[in-house]
Amino acid sequence: MSDSPLRLRVGTSHKRSLVEHTLRHRHATRAAGSGCRHRMWRTCGALGPRPDPPARSVLTNREKDIVKARSKIFGTLVTSASAGALNIRSMRKWAPAVALGLTVLATQALGASPAAAASIPAGSVQVVTKPSPVNTLATKEPFRANCPAGQRVLGGGALTVGGVHAVITEMQPIHTANGDSFEVTAAADQFGVAVAWNFQVFAFCASVPAALGVEIVSKTNAPTSGGTDQAAAPCPAGKQLIGAGGKIANGNGQVDLGIFTNSSGSFATTSAAFAKEDADGFAGNYTVTGYSVCARPTVFGDFQQVKTQFSTTAASQKRPLSCPSGLRLTGLAGGIAAPGTHFQEIAPRTTNAPNIADFGAQSSIPPSGPWTMETTIFCAK
Repeated sequence: MSDSPLRLRVGTSHKRSLVEHTLRHRHATRAAGSGCRHRMWRTCGALGPRPDPPARSVLTNREKDIVKARSKIFGTLVTSASAGALNIRSMRKWAPAVALGLTVLATQALGASPAAAASIPAGSVQVVTKPSPVNTLATKEPFRANCPAGQRVLGGGALTVGGVHAVITEMQPIHTANGDSFEVTAAADQFGVAVAWNFQVFAFCASVPAALGVEIVSKTNAPTSGGTDQAAAPCPAGKQLIGAGGKIANGNGQVDLGIFTNSSGSFATTSAAFAKEDADGFAGNYTVTGYSVCARPTVFGDFQQVKTQFSTTAASQKRPLSCPSGLRLTGLAGGIAAPGTHFQEIAPRTTNAPNIADFGAQSSIPPSGPWTMETTIFCAK
């Protein structure tokens, strides 16, 4: 008599039960020989009982380690400045941003799928540079370098020509219906600049696919008279930093600008404009705004961050930083926490297919010890 489909399924199930029963018996026998208290083979290995798997938290242990590492880096920057000049409470704002950034990166790492083309077409990134007028004004008017029609601004940089008392106070990516640009402002501190001086603007521009969703996210803080302040601008979920900027209003050249990111690794999702009063402080109220240029990568790894720190006891330092092979610059960031120090140069070395940036900083007072300059570049395929 032939078996019906139902009888076949029952028979197969019965055979499977016999196999599982045999396996349980074998593992139970081995467990008994090794002193294992658990009789079920699923919970007992050859070397003894297997502990129950830990309940999964929001962040994995690896991600928690990364969060601690990021916190340590920001803590190092805080400790390198005098306690009176830094507002420690402002640094705590980073904790949620770091956790958010790591969660986003974990999602990207697990969910990214390979694609055939790079996010930004090869060779399309170019630098538009423009010098501001040369004069003896203490505060320079905002000056822009405009991207070619149809191109988006990805980031930018600046270079002051006027000595240690010329302070960069704005590096802002701008997107309007009439076109994109990068704007820079600089001002002399309370000691002034004795000669005619100016600054140079650098705008990173490129034709980018609409699918990248390039956008500029900004955050403006309320006016403050604190020794430091920072305005963090996180990218939307699924997007990464490809450029950054910041602006200090009403600082009168006595509050300098730095730009930090929430990661020391290859990927970052948040930047913050960092405002710091000079060595003898500033009596007025100033306002800080942070800008993040965010985009959605086509291929995981298309957008990368390169970050490093340099320390010196000298009055000035200058360092280069280059993109990995095959990648090109799209933006710049960096900062210094020690009072009396500020950037004078944060600029690409070349304008065509740029992949190296130069960072130069100086202290307006004799350094009392080592001071650290953090440099960051954003690179893309």
